[in-house]
Amino acid sequence: MANKKKQQIMRSLRRYAHLGRMPIQDSRTGQVKMVSAKELQSYRTPFDLSEDECREAATERVTLNLRKTKHPFHHQTADGTIVTPDPTLEYYLSRLSEEERKQFLEIYAPSPEEEAQAPKAVPVDRTYYGDDMYEGRL
Repeated sequence: MANKKKQQIMRSLRRYAHLGRMPIQDSRTGQVKMVSAKELQSYRTPFDLSEDECREAATERVTLNLRKTKHPFHHQTADGTIVTPDPTLEYYLSRLSEEERKQFLEIYAPSPEEEAQAPKAVPVDRTYYGDDMYEGRL
């Protein structure tokens, strides 16, 4: 069964590669949009970011976390589970200097009221999807 599914996926990928466009699904909204192969090649992962870009991405991530979970360091996963700590945020912070990391954590430290109002979070399972993409990078 798994082999049949894999063959189906590979046929689909070959067809879309021939067309030069690939369907990409937004894990948060479930919306699918067609993306050109050129756009896909320019996609950057968190590992491609500079220190300045990591600082900016960490700020954006905290903003997202606050909006979704009311807590700066808890993250809402694609299936709606709220986890702590946020692995992507941890990675971004690991790329900052010790001084910048300390300053960032002081700025975004939640108040006791925020801690009390935040929904309960479960410990993150970094291997839930098979492997930990940040293993050896933190």
